[in-house]
Amino acid sequence: MRFQMWSAFHIIFILSPFIFAIIMYLFTKNLKAETNRKIGIILSIICIVLLLLRNIEIFIKSGYRIQPEIFPFQICHFANFILLFAFLFKNKTMYTIAFCFNLPFAFLSILFANSLENYQTIINFRGMAYIFGHLLIVGVGLWAYFVDLVQINLKSLSKGMVFLSVLFVLSVPLNNLFNHLMSGFSSNYFYSMKPEGGTPLELAYGWGNIIEALGMKFNPIYLLVTLLFGLAIYFFFGFLGYFFKHARFQKTNIYKTA
Repeated sequence: MRFQMWSAFHIIFILSPFIFAIIMYLFTKNLKAETNRKIGIILSIICIVLLLLRNIEIFIKSGYRIQPEIFPFQICHFANFILLFAFLFKNKTMYTIAFCFNLPFAFLSILFANSLENYQTIINFRGMAYIFGHLLIVGVGLWAYFVDLVQINLKSLSKGMVFLSVLFVLSVPLNNLFNHLMSGFSSNYFYSMKPEGGTPLELAYGWGNIIEALGMKFNPIYLLVTLLFGLAIYFFFGFLGYFFKHARFQKTNIYKTA
């Protein structure tokens, strides 16, 4: 089965996280916060298992070659662990990142799922991990917000901003290192080397040029625009999430750390 952009299947794929979140909310809205947290842990583990199966399949089919694709540092791959850490450690900052950053960017990967068109079939671990992985990242993030596990404030937003900015900056030397060590493969964690095809950031990539400094190659204009774009979306969802729920904002005992 081949994937086609804007096909009936793609439209269903786009709608599926919202359907999942609504169904989950209807079944869990009256449960205790601690029970919902445990459900979140289970869903996060399912996400990670799908990712591991995908990476194992890639590793085997490539002839057991080590490559960047099998390390979970890409935004949507790392998002699975953000969800797990949020539920497992009851961490408000991780919940904020899951809702304000992982959710919108995973949804962009659903909306602009061009890479799925490169698969001969989506009936394999790689295709299923892409579909169900992104569905769960968005759907679980929405569901956690609906059942009040995600409670956003300025402190969690600020700490999340610092955390994400550091990861983005560190992705540049990491990508350069992996591209040097793993010739024949392309490392592009956090899309800090180049944008995903078909996304608006392709325009920003053309505004700058690749330079070489400190033994690394990068496009400084593209990096700056991408960082600002990412943080703009992050804060937009943060303030949207805060004000939308502010009228019925209730504190719970679900958090141990900020």
